[in-house]
Amino acid sequence: MNVGGHAVIRMEDLRKLFESFGLENVSTHIQSGNVLFTSPESSASKIEKSLDIKLAKKFGPKAKAFVLTPAQLKKAAAANPLEPEKLESKRRCHVMFLSRKPTPAQFKALKALEGKEYRFELGPGVLYFSYPVSEGGPPRRAVNIERVLDLLGTARTWKVVDQLIEKIEKLK
Repeated sequence: MNVGGHAVIRMEDLRKLFESFGLENVSTHIQSGNVLFTSPESSASKIEKSLDIKLAKKFGPKAKAFVLTPAQLKKAAAANPLEPEKLESKRRCHVMFLSRKPTPAQFKALKALEGKEYRFELGPGVLYFSYPVSEGGPPRRAVNIERVLDLLGTARTWKVVDQLIEKIEKLK
């Protein structure tokens, strides 16, 4: 989930909050809003809409849930064109889950910011981006991707995405 960068939420509090929403088997993963859960509702989009309403009441209108099924998360990881494992020592790679697909003009504006620092690729419901690993490299938020694309997103490193997939696999 993304709380718009304005609120710090302890993961224990977030777990309890999601449990109060009627979700089951709730657990969190690292201090960045990753919540794993099961629900009697099978539609990820219905769960997401419900969570967005509840989270907006608690944290304000910029709070946004990004609900992915295990299959969607695996698909996003497998489709990464930036070869994160191969380039790990040279580039940091992130997956940003998007609130909607950007328009071609919006994506073109983002691609215009690439250069030697950033690389951007669009995937199914996600944006893949990377930047060089170096002390003098750009900070992760040097480009405000959400502002350029005029949408909401929440980014995770490829390692965190892999860890989430691992954690999901252990729950089965």
